[in-house]
Amino acid sequence: MKLTGILCILLTIVSAGMCGEPGLVDSFPLNLKKYNLIERSYQRMDSLTKAEKEEKSVLGAAVYSAVIPGAGQLYAGSVWKAILFAGIEVASWATYFTYEGKGDRQDTEMRQFADVHWVEERYWSWLYYNGEQREDIRSDPRFPDYTLIEDNTYGGYMLETYNQDVVESLRYLEEALGHSHKLPQTKTQQYYEMIYKYATQFGNAWDDADFYAVYYGNTNQLTPNMFVYRDMRNDMNGFYDSARIAINVVLVNHILSALDAALTTRNYNRTIKVNLRVDSRQLNGERVQMYGVNIAW
Repeated sequence: MKLTGILCILLTIVSAGMCGEPGLVDSFPLNLKKYNLIERSYQRMDSLTKAEKEEKSVLGAAVYSAVIPGAGQLYAGSVWKAILFAGIEVASWATYFTYEGKGDRQDTEMRQFADVHWVEERYWSWLYYNGEQREDIRSDPRFPDYTLIEDNTYGGYMLETYNQDVVESLRYLEEALGHSHKLPQTKTQQYYEMIYKYATQFGNAWDDADFYAVYYGNTNQLTPNMFVYRDMRNDMNGFYDSARIAINVVLVNHILSALDAALTTRNYNRTIKVNLRVDSRQLNGERVQMYGVNIAW
């Protein structure tokens, strides 16, 4: 567009010279009619230039894209870049919500599975049974006098009386028996992590576990239900990992889009500026009309 405007002005100048008085190199008096024609052409060119290329804010473009990737590129007139960054933004958020939702659903299913197959009553009964096997713990005044009965459902033994008061009276046994973890009082995320991760302490409470066996976490010495629970946890963590990757892509996309918007706007502002100059100068003792074009970029 600008080159066309320049050519139009040059053609106007040539036409004005060719259509003027004969003898272009005779004396070149300042011709007011020619000057007005050129001035109008220049003003037309200048108005086209300003309308087509107004300088834009580099900082503003960066802020636009930092908030909404692609907005700064659109502001600078780069439509394809705007589509690219906006597309990445939409795809990343879609991926995040998809995998975050899958992780939440898997977490719910995993907790429901644990509530059915990890028996907390069996855990406290197992702790009490192990305390009874040690003289130093039996002689501790804190050790309560409870009765264990054979468990015909899961095998091993169960406390004859079981309630929250019984549980609170047995919590000290976790430390007394040398275990490194304490079962949370509520079913938090940590609760559901510990019952699988630390199988030596919590493994015997699974409904298909041997009451007398010793289990080790992250090994093949697990029960079928432990394996199912492990796989469910791995799937859940995989979904959440994918969601975290997607949100990281969102953050990086905002940063890169802001930087690119600033550069794109800076390049946009580096436009060619054309100025016409018309004056008359003394040449060889005669007044000569001079036409000039200043180009800057």
